[in-house]
Amino acid sequence: MNSPVPLEEGIALLESGGATKTIRIDFGGGVHGSVSEAGTLEGLLQRARGVRLIKMMAERQSVDRPAHMRNGKPALTPLVEEILDALRPSD
Repeated sequence: MNSPVPLEEGIALLESGGATKTIRIDFGGGVHGSVSEAGTLEGLLQRARGVRLIKMMAERQSVDRPAHMRNGKPALTPLVEEILDALRPSD
């Protein structure tokens, strides 16, 4: 099994197309992200970006949404939709 790469390095590899489905990303706190059987590299990239965003918000850093997310609703992979649904407060 591959050793996990740091979050920023993993995102850079995924964004550049330099990652394979064997990549493991260290999300911190002993949690690692990887591609599941039904998953894709795009889904892993979305999860990694989400973890980075949550960490930035927790550290009270300035957060700008990427321009491609400002126009309309971004396409989310099913696993990311599931995570976001779980974070929504109940009515």
